Amino acid sequence: MSSTKIEKKIDEIEDFLETCKYKPLSKDYIMVNRERIDTLVEELRDVIPDEVERYQQVLMQKDEIFADAKEKAAALIKRATDQMNQQINEEEITKQAYDQAQQVVAAANAQAQDTTDKASAQAQDIITQAQEQAQSILQQANAQANEIITGASQQVANYNNQAQNYLEEMLTHLEQLTRTVINDTSNTFQGTISSMNSYLQTVQGDRQALVQQRQQAAQQQAMMDQMAAQTAAAAGMQIGTAQEDSRPDQAGQ
Repeated sequence: MSSTKIEKKIDEIEDFLETCKYKPLSKDYIMVNRERIDTLVEELRDVIPDEVERYQQVLMQKDEIFADAKEKAAALIKRATDQMNQQINEEEITKQAYDQAQQVVAAANAQAQDTTDKASAQAQDIITQAQEQAQSILQQANAQANEIITGASQQVANYNNQAQNYLEEMLTHLEQLTRTVINDTSNTFQGTISSMNSYLQTVQGDRQALVQQRQQAAQQQAMMDQMAAQTAAAAGMQIGTAQEDSRPDQAGQ
C-alpha cells in the first residue's frame, strides 16, 4: 500500500467538496451530502491502517537486514581465512607472513563489524523514519478527517438554522398578507353591505310609494264609482219624474 493512497483519498474528498453547490443566497457555505462525506471519511480511515501496516512490515524486515549483514561479514571472513590458509599451504610462510595473515583477518573482522554496525544503524534509521512518518500521517489524517466532519456538521447546522429563519420569514410574510386580505375583504364586505342596505331602502321606498299610489288609485276609483252611482241615481230620478209628469196628459187625451 503506497503512502500516496492517503493523499489520493484526501484529493477525492477535496474534489467532492469542490462539486458541492453553494447554498441559496450564500457564497461561503455549501450543501454537503452527509452520506457521501461519511463514506469518504470511512474510506480514509480504512486506508490509514494499511499504511501503518506497511511501516510495520518495514520493521519486520529489520531481522532480514541484520541477517544479510551478518552473511556478508561471514563471507568476507571466510574469504580472508581461505586466503590465509592458501598462503600457509603454498609458501610455508614465516612468522611475518602469519602476522600479516592475522592482520588481514583482523582487518576483515573490523570491516565486517563496521559493515554490520552501518547496516544496523541504517536499519534503525529506516525504522525510526518509518515510525515518525506513520505517526505524522496518522495524526494529519485524523486531524483532516475531524476537520472535514466538524466543518460539514457546522455547515449542516447553519443550513438548518438559515432554512428555519427563511421559513419563519415566509410564514410571517404570509401571516401579514393574510391579515391584509382579511382587512381588505372586511372593508369590501362592509361597503357591499352598506350599498345593499341603501338599495334595500330605495326598494322599500319605491314599494311604499307604489302602495300609496295603489291606495290613491283605489280611492279615486271608489270616488268615481260613487259619483257614477250618484249620477245614475239622479238620472233615474229624473226619468221617473218625467214619466210621472207625462201621465195626466195621457189621461186627458
